[in-house]
Amino acid sequence: QAASVALGRAWRISPVGVAGMLAVGGLSMTISGFAPIHATAKGYSQANVALLLSAMPVGTLILQIPLGWISDRTDRRFVLVAASALAMVAGLFALGFDGGALAALVVIYVVWAGASESIYSLASAHAADRAGKDDMVALSSSLLFAWSLSGFIVPGIVTGLAAVYGTQAFIYVAIVIATGFCLFVLWRVVAMSPVPAAETGNFAPMTAQAPLPVDLAFPSEEQRRADK
Repeated sequence: QAASVALGRAWRISPVGVAGMLAVGGLSMTISGFAPIHATAKGYSQANVALLLSAMPVGTLILQIPLGWISDRTDRRFVLVAASALAMVAGLFALGFDGGALAALVVIYVVWAGASESIYSLASAHAADRAGKDDMVALSSSLLFAWSLSGFIVPGIVTGLAAVYGTQAFIYVAIVIATGFCLFVLWRVVAMSPVPAAETGNFAPMTAQAPLPVDLAFPSEEQRRADK
């Protein structure tokens, strides 16, 4: 079945899912893109910058699976609030320890990157919980487009701010994004009822650097038999 990008339809299905993609697109691209630039500007050696960048993906491995496991057993929005709040706090620590000891900075950035990247798969799972089977392909396309759009626009904004305020501008932007998303999800928790646990799917770890699974468009033979 052919499907096109429809952000309005995706928003009606899951505002939190779309907002999550917009948030994580800006967060993931900004943190991964500007961390080496800022670390170099702060005087860290090439080897230290390489170590920092190599360590950051470890945060996704450490945080994404336990957060996903918890999200399968409760309202995923609670876990999204926790992940975005953790990203916000880690950003504040990155600001406070800016230019400090490398070991402390590595730990902070590992948590910061891991919490931020986890929003991608958590928001995807939450949106899928609220979508009908016929909406899945269009929803996935729209979510991926929202992530790509934010990942293109936000770094451009940060580049302009960095030219005026210095390379540390990316930290402030990341904190604002994480805080804004956290407050938005909290508002949705108050305004809307949760999806019953029986109606939720299983969380699947994903990277914010890759498209959603093609299984949605090309189901396996086992899935087709289950649908019948």
